[in-house]
Amino acid sequence: MTHSNNTQLVPYLPEDMPFNDDQKQWLGGFLAGLHSRLLIKEETVAQSVQPAMQIKPLTIIYGSQTGNAENLAEEAAQMAKNHGLLASVFDMDDISVSQLSEAERLLVITSTYGDGEMPDNAQLLWDEINAQSAPSFESTYFSVLALGDTNYDDFCIAGIQWDERLEQLGATRVAQRIDCDVAYEAPAEQWMAEVLPTIAQKGSNLDQQPARTSEQKPKKHKAKFNKESPLKAKLLTKMRLTDECSSKETIHYELSLMDSGEHYDAGDALNIIAHNSATLVNDLLSVLNARAEQHETYNGKTDELEYIFTELLEIRQPSKDLIHEIARLSSCPELLSRLGDNQAMSDYLWGVDTVQLLKRYPDNALSPAQFIQLAKPMAPRAYSISSSLKKHPDQVHLTIASVRYTQDERQHNGVCSTYLADLVKIGESVTCYFSANKHFSVPNDLAAPIIMIGPGTGIAPFRAFLEEREATHATGDNWLFFGDRNAKTDYLYEQELTQMYQNGLLTRLDLAFSRDQAEKIYVQDKMLAQGETLFNWLENGAYLYVCGDAYKMAKDVDATLHTIVQRYGQYDENQTQEYMANLKKQKRYVRDVY
Repeated sequence: MTHSNNTQLVPYLPEDMPFNDDQKQWLGGFLAGLHSRLLIKEETVAQSVQPAMQIKPLTIIYGSQTGNAENLAEEAAQMAKNHGLLASVFDMDDISVSQLSEAERLLVITSTYGDGEMPDNAQLLWDEINAQSAPSFESTYFSVLALGDTNYDDFCIAGIQWDERLEQLGATRVAQRIDCDVAYEAPAEQWMAEVLPTIAQKGSNLDQQPARTSEQKPKKHKAKFNKESPLKAKLLTKMRLTDECSSKETIHYELSLMDSGEHYDAGDALNIIAHNSATLVNDLLSVLNARAEQHETYNGKTDELEYIFTELLEIRQPSKDLIHEIARLSSCPELLSRLGDNQAMSDYLWGVDTVQLLKRYPDNALSPAQFIQLAKPMAPRAYSISSSLKKHPDQVHLTIASVRYTQDERQHNGVCSTYLADLVKIGESVTCYFSANKHFSVPNDLAAPIIMIGPGTGIAPFRAFLEEREATHATGDNWLFFGDRNAKTDYLYEQELTQMYQNGLLTRLDLAFSRDQAEKIYVQDKMLAQGETLFNWLENGAYLYVCGDAYKMAKDVDATLHTIVQRYGQYDENQTQEYMANLKKQKRYVRDVY
């Protein structure tokens, strides 16, 4: 019996076979079942030997301080599938330059933080690629997406430097770098739409047999809510932590996550979408000679000015575009002479808000429509979370210092800090969403010791860490360095920390109150005084965390740590640098600074 390759015939018994009717029926069923099983096996074998398919590998690396670059890298990897690309996403900490140089297709997504610095997770790879021994990238096609904030000097400098260095090493740029301001979503999508189909046409393909079985990698928790679809969290508690006599107002907030299904880890951040105060909005309307109910267009949608100024735009701090336009219109030599010098302009306009700037140059009035074109969109404010979900189910806590000061007889208030302090009442909702900070988290090893350095509101994540360590019954020692101005008025969470020390959760508690004595004492001074013990903790596997001010404190702490390692390790400069680099590679020296 014959049949074509595409046709399968079911076997049957000839009529003249010497069987009775019952026997024929049984044998017919048996042969049909046997044929069915053989057919399934044949199809399975055919699937297992189907020809190799062509894949186009793509390497995506990210440098991220707050998680935005990481999220974009993951998004780009998903979009790459639509162009026949198989993307591998790497934290810059998790790949070497030699591995990177083997990539034919490379996308770099990085933010800039602090004073024009690389993100913490990018610094080691950046140092490696800048070495004279760095390999050639002549076989690599690449493009860079840079994240930054035009209000800061050295806008997107980290991405700019990566772009230039890869070109120096021989890599071929397939799409121009895009530099994103705080509203990065639209330009990032534009970059992906341009670069992915272009880079897919470059380089070679690899043969890869389809896997017979696919193993799902464990997925990390992904937030349910985001900037475009935020959470409405009810404010439960608002409690001042500093004394009424203090020159600082620091407040403890508790928000409800009840029925949201949302999750966060100790070390993560909560992004608050604030509103501008009615006072600031009215002052701006007045200086623009505009009415609250007047309609204008923003982002293609027409709304009342009061709504646009209250919820959609940054109106307290003047944007660089606004400053440049005022300088151009006024021909003011004080402004014009500083346009090319960001630091000089910052010094000249320190503390000056948008209303003050417009009042200084009344002869060059802008229309509301012109102002809207020059203003920046309202940016979410990220705050380190000061609670553990394990101890406070369905809640998230924040520790925020209210920004208030007077200059030129004008009261200045921080947009988000005073929005929470003054405008949101208990029981009202706060618009927010979470950002993961996977590098800044307690060790998986519950026996590992940790050292936490967090003056002022830098205490926030360490309160969360300590609650997490207690809830997970971690056995590792915990050492906290905390400081502020005065012990009597500024000792944040004093009762909690004292209780943690007394019950043994805190193994060591070192305090530095700078203004309680004639000579100021800071956390780095306390570190140096305990230098030998601190070094011994590091030698015994301790993880060291720093949270707080990036411009002064974090740099001083880093320099002090360098001194301690060199002194008590008896190392020369190169050995000290290597020791510090190894701490970072092992994720045992991490920072959350701002």
